[in-house]
Amino acid sequence: MTRVQASLVEWKDDKGYGFARLPGGTDRVFVHIRSLQHNVPRPKKGDMLELELIDGKKGPAAQNVRVLNEAEIAHSLPYHVVTATMLFILAQLVVILGKAPFGLVVYYALAGALSIYLYGRDKQAAIAGRWRVSESHLLTVDLMGGIIGGLLAQQRYWHKTSKQRFQMRVFVIVVLHAGLLAALGSGLLNWPF
Repeated sequence: MTRVQASLVEWKDDKGYGFARLPGGTDRVFVHIRSLQHNVPRPKKGDMLELELIDGKKGPAAQNVRVLNEAEIAHSLPYHVVTATMLFILAQLVVILGKAPFGLVVYYALAGALSIYLYGRDKQAAIAGRWRVSESHLLTVDLMGGIIGGLLAQQRYWHKTSKQRFQMRVFVIVVLHAGLLAALGSGLLNWPF
């Protein structure tokens, strides 16, 4: 069975149960004290858990739960952050090689900031049950240069990371930007297009 990570958003220690939320998800996963692995410390709100999802009586539930320690969380470098960093370095390299003006890096930074704002706003709206930012708007901003910020926001807010269809579209956008920057850097494409 596939193991996933989730954040413990509620824990009633006196009753021995609580609820976790998967990255980017809004559904709550029921976690019972008996679902914890042996010799695992009692969880507390805010803990990161690694668990297996099963169908419970009233929705998703967890089994074989393990509380992750800070070292495990710190040593797992998320691919969203790595990909965003690599794209930013590639954009800087294109500028350093003189293949594009410094404005390219500024543009990526500003578009990325807009993307971070929109992902954050959408995450807050999802939690509060308010009107959401559409996925097509998020993807359009990412396509128009906000991809670096979009990747960072997905990791920071744990938003849209578990939606495979969305992540496939993000992957295509990453490949397009990496290809564009590589073409500029190698001289296959000249600035301006």
